[in-house]
Amino acid sequence: MKTLATRAPVGFCALVLLAACSGEPAPVAPPTPTEAPVAAPAPTVSATLEATPPTPSAKPSGSAAVDMPAPVKQSSGRPTVLMEDSKELSGSFGSSPGAKLELGDKEKITLRIPEFALSTRGTIITVKIDPKGKANGALIGKIIHLSTFEPKGTPDPAASEGPPFELQMPAGNKKDANLAIGTISVDDKGNEKITWKVIAPKRIDDVAGIAYFELTSLSDSFIHVTAKVPTK
Repeated sequence: MKTLATRAPVGFCALVLLAACSGEPAPVAPPTPTEAPVAAPAPTVSATLEATPPTPSAKPSGSAAVDMPAPVKQSSGRPTVLMEDSKELSGSFGSSPGAKLELGDKEKITLRIPEFALSTRGTIITVKIDPKGKANGALIGKIIHLSTFEPKGTPDPAASEGPPFELQMPAGNKKDANLAIGTISVDDKGNEKITWKVIAPKRIDDVAGIAYFELTSLSDSFIHVTAKVPTK
């Protein structure tokens, strides 16, 4: 009986221990610690400028700028100066008023100087019929000698600063009447030199037999109507 009493508790304890081991869950390993997140660096000034497109300027400059047209001058309302003679006319002209110069008897040669074509200073303009003037060939009608001078008497070409000058020349019944302009200059040796060019008319009045020409400048020159073709 003593032997049985001693063994019974040991077997029971073994059974209890086995039951306890089989019922417990397996131990779980602790999670591996992760590294702390690193904060992104703040954007630099250059990165901010690259990401933000530049604001376009209100007015383009340089070659991209658009030239605005010059404002048109308003007429002063002053009446045009009218000068007439059969052979020669000369006078001092400024920016205002305009002028109309008429040469000849029956067939008129007319030079119109629009208002604001000349500068404010006085420009002396002389226009005369010159029978001995130089011609460029294929002459139609008469030769006129046109000259422009500064107030001091120095020859000075006058370029229009506004509307072009208008020259009306008798053309007869010629429908291909052009204008020969021989600009007079002096070379280094003091010899007179004439450089010719031929321009087409702006229009021709077949009924009146008048050719209308536009000139961007006036200078010391011989001028006449010609049958020659315009130069390039």
